[in-house]
Parts: sequence; structure tokens; C-alpha cells
Amino acid sequence: MTTVVAITGGARGIGLATAKAFLAQGAKVALGDLDGELVASVANELGANVLGLPLDVTDPAAFATFLDAAEAGLGPLDVLVNNAGIMPTGLFVEEDPAMTDRILDINLRGVITGSRLALERFTIRGQGHLVNIASLAGVTGFPGLATYCATKFAVVGLTEALEREVRDQGIAVTCVLPGV
Repeated sequence: MTTVVAITGGARGIGLATAKAFLAQGAKVALGDLDGELVASVANELGANVLGLPLDVTDPAAFATFLDAAEAGLGPLDVLVNNAGIMPTGLFVEEDPAMTDRILDINLRGVITGSRLALERFTIRGQGHLVNIASLAGVTGFPGLATYCATKFAVVGLTEALEREVRDQGIAVTCVLPGV
């Protein structure tokens, strides 16, 4: 049976590298990204068994539509990788409140939304794997990254709690903490 994987923030960076690793193992992959044109182009370059779909992780309805389209095109979802994130730098006291909201919306609320939507699907099936990408900034504070660190600390805590909630239901939950 082929594994079906959905990856947010999949058009570049860690998301794209993750997609390539899953494809090398024979998985089918749906890439979601805010840049719809780029993600479609990247999916086309990666070839068969890849969908490139527009995704705004800050919009719960759009996130649900992304997962629905992934399943319609590739089959039932086995893995969700919540990877989308932003890392603006600068002193906390100089951070515009609109930027604070944007970081929270993408890095934390997007992960919460994706986790909920994936776990709803996985719970019905009694299987699945949720992977939340945090950062080493989720266990250590770095100057110039205060809000980013706060969101990544929250993702670590969320992931630990979810793992404990669903571990007896055939669902795996993993947090990955890449270096900065």
C-alpha cells in the first residue's frame, strides 16, 4: 500500500526536502503552499504521484479544502506534515503587532488547524501520522526571534499533548526540531 502524505509549506526549503524524501520511498505527496503558482510548478517538476495545491494555513476552510483535494487526487491521507512557517527577525519591542499576529497565525494557529483536521481523519480510520515541524527555537530562546520562539515552544507542547491523547488509537504524533 502506498503512503499518502500532505505537506504544508511544500514548495521550498524543509517542506520540499521532506517531499523528495517521501517520494524516494515511494509515497504519493500533496504539496500545499501559499504560492499556488510555485507549488504547481514544483509538483510538475517532481513528476508523477505529486499534487501541488494552493494553501493558506491561516484559513481553516482552505486547509480542509487542501486535505480534501489531496485525498481526492491521491487517496486517504496517511501523514500530515505541518511545516509551513515564517521566521521574521528583529527586536521584540520593535515588532509590529500585525507581524506578531501573522507569526502566530501561520506558525501556531496553522499547526493547530492542520493537527485538528488530520486527527479527525486519522481517528475515524484508526491510523495515521501527524508530524509537526517546530525548531530548536522551540526549546531555547534566541534574541531577535522572541515571537518565533514562542510559537515553536507552543508547537512542541501541543505535539506532546496530542501524542498522549491519541497514542492508544493507532495514531503517531511526532515533533521535529530542525536547527535554526
